[in-house]
Amino acid sequence: MMTSAAAEQDAIGLARESFLGELKTLSRDHPDTGFGVALRTHSGGHYLLANSRMPLPETKSAGFPTGRSVACLENSEQFSSIEVLADETAFDKISPSAEAAILGNALNLIARIDLLTSTQADQVQHHMAATGTGG
Repeated sequence: MMTSAAAEQDAIGLARESFLGELKTLSRDHPDTGFGVALRTHSGGHYLLANSRMPLPETKSAGFPTGRSVACLENSEQFSSIEVLADETAFDKISPSAEAAILGNALNLIARIDLLTSTQADQVQHHMAATGTGG
């Protein structure tokens, strides 16, 4: 597991690059919903990435103020967690089929971030959780 500050910053940069395409897809497909990604490094760093509709916290350690967890991967090689969140106020108003589409996109986003930032993914145990109403 790489723990140097430079390696963490490289992983954050790769995650941001990965995030942009999927964020645009989520924003296009669900234009009234804010989306964010919370990345926590093994050394305790906390990074937030979001589209313009996701309310931002006053301090990043507080997390997204209206963020509802859609999917999360714990214990990847570079990150202790990768979590995709949606703005709770908008997310509560979507249909079950739209929620399923968001869940699929969130899982793809997490997998892409993990794949791009991991060098030995086959040696790390992953715990991925997805949430939904099951509507």
